[in-house]
Amino acid sequence: MPLFLQHNVRLVGIGLEELGVDEFVNGGYFAGDLYLDTEKANYKALGYKRFNLCTIFMSLFSKVARDSMAKGKKEGMKSNLKGNPIQNGGALIVKKGGGQVLLSYRQENPADHVSNWEVLKALGISGELPPDNQSQPL
Repeated sequence: MPLFLQHNVRLVGIGLEELGVDEFVNGGYFAGDLYLDTEKANYKALGYKRFNLCTIFMSLFSKVARDSMAKGKKEGMKSNLKGNPIQNGGALIVKKGGGQVLLSYRQENPADHVSNWEVLKALGISGELPPDNQSQPL
């Protein structure tokens, strides 16, 4: 987040339910503005699909998921598997004023996420993230 502040980037998160919001905020996992979309209108408009139980079950055995879970555990991140596990999400980066989409990323599996490098590239920020810090908050 400090890098975003230096470059005047506003971070906004949109969740789909109240369950876990306090835990998420108090845990310091997100340092931007948070909104709830309990009707999932934004998710639908952006084409974010829902996973099915087979997809979720199979993804738990993928290398990406195992690596992600191991990294989270190593970094002390707690996981409770509460909430809606079948709604996918993504990342949308828009230019100030909303006139241009700089990055549109849709999650393909539950462990999938856009890399920090892709986010920085879309924002036009280069050479500021150490190689060993690719997944840390910006």
